[in-house]
Amino acid sequence: MCRFIAFHTKGEIKKKYLDGLLKASYNDVFSKYRSHSDGWGYVIFVKLSQKWRVWYYRSEEPIYQDENGLQFLESIRGDEIVGIVHARRSSKKFLVGLTHCHPYFLRAGPYDLYFAHNGSVMRKAFRDPYRPYTDSYLILEEIKTLIESDNQVPLEAYFSTIQRLKDYATSLNSSLIYFDKNNGPTLLVAYYYNVSRVTSSVSEEYYKLYINEENYIIPSTVKYYLNERESKELELGNIVEL
Repeated sequence: MCRFIAFHTKGEIKKKYLDGLLKASYNDVFSKYRSHSDGWGYVIFVKLSQKWRVWYYRSEEPIYQDENGLQFLESIRGDEIVGIVHARRSSKKFLVGLTHCHPYFLRAGPYDLYFAHNGSVMRKAFRDPYRPYTDSYLILEEIKTLIESDNQVPLEAYFSTIQRLKDYATSLNSSLIYFDKNNGPTLLVAYYYNVSRVTSSVSEEYYKLYINEENYIIPSTVKYYLNERESKELELGNIVEL
């Protein structure tokens, strides 16, 4: 189980959201596991002088111990900023390390895909469940396949994948940035958790995602630490574009 924030903003990434994610990663008040200590990462698209650039970073250190990674993230400035920041807690400790840190990256047709996920999916849901990859990476592979083999656009492929997997998942809360050279980056966030599979190890509030007027999507624990009362819960089962 993991925590992520996603945003489409201007100027800079507001430090309060990074601080909130750091606190949530160190001490998650809605989960008995508390710490999200299995690495972290981000993908940030920045538009300056009408040109896009991207910073893609992953570290096996916990976010709350990686001062260099955080300092660079806080230094980013731009006319337009689209990004995902993700902190990981792995349910399978043999799938840890730099290779398994989110966001993941794959190329699909004309698109660059970056994907981060919070939740778990039963291995039997996938065509080849014994490959040594996380369920999150297999989700992204499925999105890629639908784009390339079925000629689906990324939103359609994302939605199709969520619909197929939802009965096998605790949560499919996730974010996808797709980039093509003609249109730049597009950020999508899916909000789905399986109410019937919520267990005593976490509060149902743990799974909830919220959006605010500053165009940040944040998880419940970040909302808790920021004491954000104006944030609105996303509509369960939907994908939103920022």
